[in-house]
Amino acid sequence: MFKKIIVLALIPAVIVLAIYLFGVYQNNRIVSYPEKARMQLQLEKSIQWLVNNESEILLQTNPVLWWMLYETQKISQDERIAELLKKYLQKNRGINKSVWGALFDGQKRQGLGAFSVEGLPYYNQHFIYALNCAADIANELSIVAEQNTAAFCHQSNYFYRPACVTHQLMGLHFLFTEQCHFLSDIDEVSRALQGDIVGQLTWDIRVVDVYLQRVLLLLISGAEVRVKPVWIQQVLDHQQADGGWGGFVSLLGSDTGRSLGFGARGLSLGHEKSDFHATAQGVYILVYLLNSNFRV
Repeated sequence: MFKKIIVLALIPAVIVLAIYLFGVYQNNRIVSYPEKARMQLQLEKSIQWLVNNESEILLQTNPVLWWMLYETQKISQDERIAELLKKYLQKNRGINKSVWGALFDGQKRQGLGAFSVEGLPYYNQHFIYALNCAADIANELSIVAEQNTAAFCHQSNYFYRPACVTHQLMGLHFLFTEQCHFLSDIDEVSRALQGDIVGQLTWDIRVVDVYLQRVLLLLISGAEVRVKPVWIQQVLDHQQADGGWGGFVSLLGSDTGRSLGFGARGLSLGHEKSDFHATAQGVYILVYLLNSNFRV
């Protein structure tokens, strides 16, 4: 009797494991590189989503998301994105005088210390330090200096934060592009973080916001050759009908309109809805791929 109970208890676990392993296979299978025509079509849909949701996204003040569109527009020269950026900068005139100004005008702010990033999330503190080559911030805040080391996200406090590694690599990307010359081992640390992200993309099959962020960071940090064609395919396959991407992927429907699916931190109940955070990254990915000579 006891053995039967054990067997019955194991059956659901085996089914879940089998489903997960199939998902891992699907997420890492060998596929052809997506056709350029398909990427162009889906890019157009995603830009149209931005245009259609202009009033909503202009309420989103996250400067890094707008920097993604800024970088996208520099590559694509799309007038619609340029117009959205113009309206954002008009609406947020103080951004260029703030600690985030370097994202858009390339001018580093001087005399920044811990006081200038007080109250911000740890990764934003690292971004601002890197964007402005503000050595004093790292000298005064150990949490900022620690993000210059490869093992930072392996600490227990940060290990379970899905975007920790991508945020850290973005900070290093800013250190590199702003030519701060603070870290003699920046290439080594970046490669270690890229390896962590490859592992995450291999085993974390949830094609939600952080999945796109991982693909994007590998691309813009110089690790294009480590991006599997299937990961790009997954990004394309999970674009929603309205042209955007979101932070929830439905697995099972329900009578209430909510469903069981993958969210930011694992299985949860929710509904699929495009949002600016994910879509800005999706647009950047497609523009980058369509305007580079890189082929996986």
